[in-house]
Amino acid sequence: MAFYEINGKKIFIDNWLKERIDKYVIPDLKRKDMDAVYVVDGEERVGKSVFGMCLGGYVASVFGTPFDISNICMTPEEFRKKICSADKNEVVICDEAHRGMASAAALRPINKIMKDLMMEMGQKNLFVLIILPTFFLLDKYVALFRSRGLFHVYRNKGRRGYWVYFNKKDKLRLYLRGKKELNYNCMKWPRLRGRFCDHYPIDEQAYREKKRRAFESYQKDADEEPKLLKRYKEQRDKLLWILKQVTGYKTEDIVSICQKYQLGLERAAIYNAIQKIAEKS
Repeated sequence: MAFYEINGKKIFIDNWLKERIDKYVIPDLKRKDMDAVYVVDGEERVGKSVFGMCLGGYVASVFGTPFDISNICMTPEEFRKKICSADKNEVVICDEAHRGMASAAALRPINKIMKDLMMEMGQKNLFVLIILPTFFLLDKYVALFRSRGLFHVYRNKGRRGYWVYFNKKDKLRLYLRGKKELNYNCMKWPRLRGRFCDHYPIDEQAYREKKRRAFESYQKDADEEPKLLKRYKEQRDKLLWILKQVTGYKTEDIVSICQKYQLGLERAAIYNAIQKIAEKS
């Protein structure tokens, strides 16, 4: 058991984890164009966000970089901006846990950011944590090649505060064997395991408030999405009808144009759309 101090607080960190961070991660973050990206996942309410903050807080304490609520990003856009504005050796946490069991589609922006800003993270020697419901939602590039390892946080006999670490070799095996059924028990778990405590290295109330606002914004967007999709569909149908009116093309000609430019519209959908608008008009 070991402790470190940050923001006037004493935070517990597992001895094994501290030793590995000191031996392998910190030296790398002092080299040119090197960063350290890790994934933290686990079921709801197992404490993965707290674990991620404790881990990030330790790295920040070693380098003496600021670590507060601004280091915790709740949206892809905030994550992108933070990476671009971060100072050297800063900790950046992308906390997608508040979204619950999000889909792979919802994580596409995160996957894209990890590809787009790869050089930026390396030049600044950033320590980056991606916290999300399940490792299997990440695409192969981030899950297998961009991240160094996976910390899977779990309960033991109903109690929080446990993690197991999958290194590059182990997470490759886990991803290939378990992705289809989201199964973490598809292989024998590694021996590298540890404990953590529910100690917040930042202002807990500020974190909870930011998390609440992010969740409410996410829910609002989710409620608005069906309305937007309906409006976009209506606009698409009207544009197809306008195209026929302006050009004098037959519907079959418009089908050929859509297929030529790979718009992904089925023949029947185009016919139905034009006919529907024609009837309204």
